[in-house]
Amino acid sequence: MAETLESVRERISERYLGKAGIHAVGVRRSANAITVYIQSAVDAQQAETREQTLESLRKDASPYAVLTKHAVPAKFA
Repeated sequence: MAETLESVRERISERYLGKAGIHAVGVRRSANAITVYIQSAVDAQQAETREQTLESLRKDASPYAVLTKHAVPAKFA
């Protein structure tokens, strides 16, 4: 039995949240995809690490697509 989009989102959150600038993971049901919210990379090394992490994440999320959104993380007042 295939995993649901929500169960894949939960697994991706557990494995990747807080790594390589990933600060949120959501779902986009209309696109049948996981949405990953990331901070912009500061330098070339961080950008390279992020790309490696996202490549691994995409394989892990298969058969669902992965959409990335560059966004500033929410801050508590």
